[in-house]
Amino acid sequence: TSPSLIFGSAFLAFGPTASFLFLIAYEKAQLIIVLTTSAFAFLISCLLAALFWNVFHFVGLEHPLLTILPGIFFQFALRCGFVSLYHRVEEVIQTSIDRHEEEQTQESQNQNEQDSDQDLTESARLRLELNDWACGLAAGTGFGGMHAVMLYGTLLASESGNLGTLYQPSCPAVPSLILSAVNTFMFSILDVLWMLFTFFGMRRRAGIASVSSIRTSGIGSMLGNSKQSGNLALGISVVSHAAAAISTLPNEFEGGCFISVPILAAIVVCTSIIFW
Repeated sequence: TSPSLIFGSAFLAFGPTASFLFLIAYEKAQLIIVLTTSAFAFLISCLLAALFWNVFHFVGLEHPLLTILPGIFFQFALRCGFVSLYHRVEEVIQTSIDRHEEEQTQESQNQNEQDSDQDLTESARLRLELNDWACGLAAGTGFGGMHAVMLYGTLLASESGNLGTLYQPSCPAVPSLILSAVNTFMFSILDVLWMLFTFFGMRRRAGIASVSSIRTSGIGSMLGNSKQSGNLALGISVVSHAAAAISTLPNEFEGGCFISVPILAAIVVCTSIIFW
């Protein structure tokens, strides 16, 4: 396996999550906490899905769909659980900020105006960083980044020391490193979109008013800021995830990548358009 193939495919596979990491979350401690916590949530979803896979295998149920459905369900459940936990932490932080501003307002009578303005500016900066857009992107980066490591990292590690290049019957004309990198690239984008859908949906299901919530011209304009709009967003994330996972099934057959990759790309485009 040539170094150009290894590094090129690695840049392709980890490009989306690495870009979001360094451009959005890297210099903000709050977003790094969100990112690492969401990555841990993905690992928990993998653990729960693996337990169900073992049960299916034990009873002799080994159809490919039965390996896909638990992963979809537990990833959706952990995304919703993560966002619900985020909302609780957000309320605590918001309460702390409000209390701090009240104390600063009372003390400002005995302090100069410049110090008071500086404290208010710090509070405003914290509010700006803790918004659904930034935290949704950071959480999606953590979720998608860990997904990329699990999906592609093991193959990259095993192939980096081989002298030959691995090909698979599902795509005999393209090295496995490139095929897996393309799939990882698209699933990384979808992971970010699904997390943004979840932030949008859970915010409206909980009925928590926030000026920092995600607003779009797509799903948001269908039903507005209602609970039904939140349910629609969550439903779209599940349907999109199921479609993306099922689109990989043709890889079970020879030459199946020429079917699965275009379908997966179409799902990425459609999901992006619906969200926007």
